[in-house]
Amino acid sequence: MGQQIHDFNPGITAGGLFWTIPISENTISVNFAAGAAAFQATNVDVEDYHDVVNALMDGPEVDAEVSWDIRWNHPMGRTKIRDVQNGFVGDFVQNVAQIAWAGQTDTATFVSDPASTSVNEFSLLAHERNGVFFS
Repeated sequence: MGQQIHDFNPGITAGGLFWTIPISENTISVNFAAGAAAFQATNVDVEDYHDVVNALMDGPEVDAEVSWDIRWNHPMGRTKIRDVQNGFVGDFVQNVAQIAWAGQTDTATFVSDPASTSVNEFSLLAHERNGVFFS
């Protein structure tokens, strides 16, 4: 395996939360009954830390943008779980996911193959409740 030269991520917050940023609700659509969903975002501001160690140390970075289009379709099966003892209930739909992704800095651009060429190993949509949300 070659040396990692790019690591696109939103960085680490002052509270220590990493690789996580708020995303607008309008980037996500779900039709759980049909076992389908989409998550699309364009030109999301992130940083390129060049490698994961530098990212975890919040080291030097350059400004970057990423875009993605993820689609979940073609439900293959459903499973429902209700575990009263552990306060957990969930409805799960196994399906197929496909993704197209792109990222860029001032000096480099990366674009995935089209989503239609994605190879899906395992995908799952889930609606679950636990803890105080369990009922």
